[in-house]
Amino acid sequence: MQLKQSLLFFKTAAVGSALVIMIVSWVMYVQLQQTRELNDRLFTLQTQIQRLLDQEERFLIERQRESLKSIEEHRFAYKDSFSQLLNMLVSQQRNLDLLFKLDEEVKRFTLKYEQLASMQALLGYDKSEGVYGNFRRQAHALQDIAKIANHPDLEILILELRRREKDFLLRLDPNYLLMHSELLNKTRALISVQFPDKSTQLLSTLNQYEQGFNTYINVLKRQGLDHSQGVRAELHQLKLSIRDHFEVVSKQLFNQSLEKKQQLVLACLAIIVFISCCSLLLLFVLNGRISDHIISISRVLKKVAQYEDFSLRVDLKGEDEIAQIAHYLDDLLAFIETLLDRLTAAQQRLIEEAKMASLGNMVSGFAHELNTPLGVAITSQSLLKEQVETLKKDLESGQLQKHTLTNLISEAETALYLLENNLHRTASLINDFKKVSVQQEYDDIQEFNLKTLVEGVFDCYQHELQAPNYHVELEIPEGLMLSSYPNVFVQILTYSLNNSIQHGKCEDKPLNIVVSALVVNDYIHVYIKDDGNGIDKELLPVIFEPFITTQRNQGGIGLGLSIIYNLVTQKLKGEVKIQSPAHGGACLHIILANTPFKLEEH
Repeated sequence: MQLKQSLLFFKTAAVGSALVIMIVSWVMYVQLQQTRELNDRLFTLQTQIQRLLDQEERFLIERQRESLKSIEEHRFAYKDSFSQLLNMLVSQQRNLDLLFKLDEEVKRFTLKYEQLASMQALLGYDKSEGVYGNFRRQAHALQDIAKIANHPDLEILILELRRREKDFLLRLDPNYLLMHSELLNKTRALISVQFPDKSTQLLSTLNQYEQGFNTYINVLKRQGLDHSQGVRAELHQLKLSIRDHFEVVSKQLFNQSLEKKQQLVLACLAIIVFISCCSLLLLFVLNGRISDHIISISRVLKKVAQYEDFSLRVDLKGEDEIAQIAHYLDDLLAFIETLLDRLTAAQQRLIEEAKMASLGNMVSGFAHELNTPLGVAITSQSLLKEQVETLKKDLESGQLQKHTLTNLISEAETALYLLENNLHRTASLINDFKKVSVQQEYDDIQEFNLKTLVEGVFDCYQHELQAPNYHVELEIPEGLMLSSYPNVFVQILTYSLNNSIQHGKCEDKPLNIVVSALVVNDYIHVYIKDDGNGIDKELLPVIFEPFITTQRNQGGIGLGLSIIYNLVTQKLKGEVKIQSPAHGGACLHIILANTPFKLEEH
């Protein structure tokens, strides 16, 4: 299979998975919206039911007609919430049996509530209505009779009756009924003894009061003195039943919704897993093929880069895109191999030409440098030879005189002096030239303090580097210890200082020379800088070649930087660079990667 077809399959699978996920997400969103709406409907219904149930407690506390009006409002609100929930569940084809049972329980509660309200109407909603108003009027009649009779004991008994009556109505404690009954008997006995002529009227009023009070108590007991008696007990049980039914309805509805969502999610996950498995299977197969091909190509490229062997080939079989890349790579390697052969031949020719040109420049420069001292030496030798011939001739003829001998000796000494000096200069020039090859051992490896060594070299140049014409500055760590060839560093510093003095010094300003060293990532960097005349940009590419100088007529021979280059690269196994900004000055940068060192703290 071509990679293009594989990528197309992966794109199709990815788009399919994305579409499935989008559809699932949308369906889940719709389901969540339905769940949220269901939750809102259930919460509204629960709120209306709770408000409806709370009206019973409010009615028993207030016992006012206004409470009957509010329960009608809550009943209509409940019916509206129930209808909305019912319509939503019917559209979703949900099971409604439990919901109808809940509605029946609510209806039974409202009927019982109406029964409780009718009993309260029988009792009376204020002090002048119903049974309560009747026995209260009889009680006032008793109090009036007691005041007219002006009998303190009777007044006290009637007041006690009213107090026990109010205690019971306030606390609904049966003990107050017993006390009230005892006080009635005492009042009846007192009336019979103290008011025999009025006993019939007083006892009739007392009996009417007792009958009205008992009727009121009986109605209260039918209502229920607490939640465990009468109609109130039935209402309490209906409350508990309604709450239990509502919890069951809520759980059933949420479980049905959750089960539907789980089935939908499982189906969608199954589709996604199937598409992913097919994609992964194909990916595994293609990954094996692609990885093998890429590894083969990488292995060949690594060998080519490591061994510079462009004769290697990948030789992959197949017609897919990676195999085609391998074929193109083989063609490229073959072309590079051919091109390298051509470049090698051309390089050999250029090297030979460069060697000959460099050798010619070297020989020409060396011959030019040797020409002057050797010419003086030859002239001195000729002069000395002539003087010897003259001396020999005068000696043989007997005409040798003292002043002649003295002149001959003086001239011979002068000639010998010139001959000796120029021969020494020639020998020195030859020794400097020999140092370019750096084949000889300068010294053994020793551990030395770099700053101390540099200071010693500058001490040797005290006369040449006197202020105010020169300013020297050292920026080298005090504790930088190197394990290397100290005499090599001395040679490098010597040639560098000679170049700065000879080529960098300007007549109109002092020359600043800075030698600095620092350690960066285990590399030692040494800088030898000055702010003098600088180096022409035309000389920078060939500045390290032998006999390259701008002051050949002033005694420069052009071997210093060449010797430095060979010392650094061959002896110290380092790297050397030179820079010269356009505004003047020069900087010799030496990088030592293989020189052991220690940086001691001071």
